[in-house]
Amino acid sequence: MQERYLGDSHDFVKYALLRYLHSNLNLRVGVNWYLTERTIDHCSNNDGEKRHHLKGGSWQRWDASLFDSIRIFEEKKHRVLRKVSAHKILPADTLYFEDIVPTSDRTLWHERGMSALSGADIVFLDPDNGFEVKSASSKKLPKYSLYSEAVDYHKQGKIVVSIQFARQCCPERKARDIRANLYEQASYTAQLPILRGRVAPNILFIFLAPSADASRLTQTLINFSAMSEGKAELIY
Repeated sequence: MQERYLGDSHDFVKYALLRYLHSNLNLRVGVNWYLTERTIDHCSNNDGEKRHHLKGGSWQRWDASLFDSIRIFEEKKHRVLRKVSAHKILPADTLYFEDIVPTSDRTLWHERGMSALSGADIVFLDPDNGFEVKSASSKKLPKYSLYSEAVDYHKQGKIVVSIQFARQCCPERKARDIRANLYEQASYTAQLPILRGRVAPNILFIFLAPSADASRLTQTLINFSAMSEGKAELIY
């Protein structure tokens, strides 16, 4: 992720989901920001300004407390990671890992992340784009999470929530393809639903969970989708 996007419409969906999982599953959340250097992309002046949720309406009804607290990011000068915890965007006991993703070997970076988030029950992976693609250069690879990184968190017995942006593609097909790739690498045999955030571009949330948590996670996602007034839906 990049700080200039903090608090945009995609972030509202992310934060609303994590807050809901925390309160309904009574599990501690950990966030790996997958923070990247601002220079990794050529930026236009309007980057990070998809903030239509600030108009309120169904967004405010979805999570009124989040709506009030996330407004801090409307001003660009406030878009720094420490404001997330300072303004209680996520639950007070949330753990964070915000080391910048390296462009070379990221083994040690990944190990530090797992250590920093070892006390979390739910680990959220927040890269710029989603899961790795073969066409990514070494310079651009920090914008992606690796399948193996998600699998490693899952092996620690955690619920893993990974994001994937669906740009210029069929979101349902993209979601199922990514889930199939992840499940193959994790040797995962359950079939958890995917959550689709209906913002532009669509954001997909793909899950791994210990077998003991799979059923109640699924029901929690069903309930979350139902209360979103059409802004989130499940893909099976």
